[in-house]
Amino acid sequence: MDNDLMISKMMIGACNLVILLPEGISRFRKRMQEYEAFSKKSDEMKALLVALKQEVEGYAEKEKKLLLRIDELSSQHKNGMTELEKHLEADKVQVRVDRAALEVQKKALLEQKEGLKASLAQATGNNKWLIEHGFQQVVTYLLHSSELNKALSDVYTKLLAHGRHQGFVASYKACEFGEPHEKSSL
Repeated sequence: MDNDLMISKMMIGACNLVILLPEGISRFRKRMQEYEAFSKKSDEMKALLVALKQEVEGYAEKEKKLLLRIDELSSQHKNGMTELEKHLEADKVQVRVDRAALEVQKKALLEQKEGLKASLAQATGNNKWLIEHGFQQVVTYLLHSSELNKALSDVYTKLLAHGRHQGFVASYKACEFGEPHEKSSL
């Protein structure tokens, strides 16, 4: 029985093998298709990885160039800032000098202003004196001057001789023609 049992088990195993064989073949084909798809994806990924490595290398090269450019620009910026700071310090010194000069000028102008105030006060006093006393003295000196008195006496004489209106007209005509008073017919 051992042999029969063994043969029957072999037969059952063979039948099971026959039954499972198409399913195994279909699974194998499916796995082979998956393997081919995975292999294609793997090749695509490898190509993509190579492209990404090249891109990373390009970016690394660009980064190096940019870092060099940044260093160069930083150096230029530092030099420019140093120059600007020097100019700023020079300008600050110049501003201090200018402010000191302006303060001196301001003090001088204030002194001139005080002097002008004193001059204005004196001129105002002189004007007041001239108005109150000066014109009176001028008129007094004129009234006491012999030249004015002589001219007035000539006019007065002519007024008496020719009448008031005619005397004025005659004196005016004589002066209009440029005759000296002495040569006038009046």
